[in-house]
Amino acid sequence: MIRSFATRILHALITLFAVSWLCFALQQAAPGDYFTTLSLEPGLSARTLNAIREQSDPHASLVHRYVAWCAAMLHGDMGQSLAYHMSVYALLAPRILNTLLLSLAGLAGAWLAGLLLAAIPGRSAAVVHALSALLWSIPDPVLAFLLLLAAMRLHAMAPLTLDASSPFTSFAVAGTFTRALALPALAMTLGYLPLVLRHAQSGFLAARIAPAVEAAEVHGLPPHTVWFRYIFPEAANPLISLFGLGLGSLLSASLFVEVLFGWPGLGPLLLNAILQRDISVVAAGVLISALVLISGNLIADLLLWLHDPRLREASA
Repeated sequence: MIRSFATRILHALITLFAVSWLCFALQQAAPGDYFTTLSLEPGLSARTLNAIREQSDPHASLVHRYVAWCAAMLHGDMGQSLAYHMSVYALLAPRILNTLLLSLAGLAGAWLAGLLLAAIPGRSAAVVHALSALLWSIPDPVLAFLLLLAAMRLHAMAPLTLDASSPFTSFAVAGTFTRALALPALAMTLGYLPLVLRHAQSGFLAARIAPAVEAAEVHGLPPHTVWFRYIFPEAANPLISLFGLGLGSLLSASLFVEVLFGWPGLGPLLLNAILQRDISVVAAGVLISALVLISGNLIADLLLWLHDPRLREASA
């Protein structure tokens, strides 16, 4: 087990290195830079622009800048945002909290609804399957856009008074907070629900014909006992893998929804940073997203090892 996880951690570190280097190199190779955009500001003199440019050490080589950036990241220093004139950490921290809040709400809704709908037996399961197929056929951006149009038509849009720098204290009341979160979280739920529903339905269908489940039903055990003690554990492996994938996508799955609904999370910030060539913010955001994705996969592997005794025997 220790050797297996050590190998996975080594692969994770290699992946992080590749992602960080690729992100940094592509940003450096992109035409133009932050100072090209900054030079278009009407009230900025050439002397001030040159002073700001010299502070960014423009003559250092690409490798030198990358090594210095990695060393600073290891010490908790993500650099300074040229566009916002503040620490990248101070800029990203509240945005990441907002994104995690939205993603967790959306994923929790999708998992709760998906598991409940997938457990519906009989002819009603065909209706659930049709609903899943309908949601699956609509691209997530289109689904979110239709939901936004419907909310605007029904005047169901809540005024968003959330300050990005203070995610929990800037709402006047808890009701305002719930209404502001409800619509983008619903868009997240509807986008992720077909995936959960398909996996859960397939897992439950295969689990129902497992010998242990059939034996439990023959012995006359109550339906809820059969479900919680036999069907759910039998179908858990693919669901655990999907759960780990969902954890890994907490920072990236909601980016489009945040931009569309104006939620002050990581998505709008990264979009503005890309447009303004704010390399420090973009590199730090992408690297943190990759770290969360890798961590989610490692958590899924650990949960699978804890749940499935066959994996423990194979790694013994």
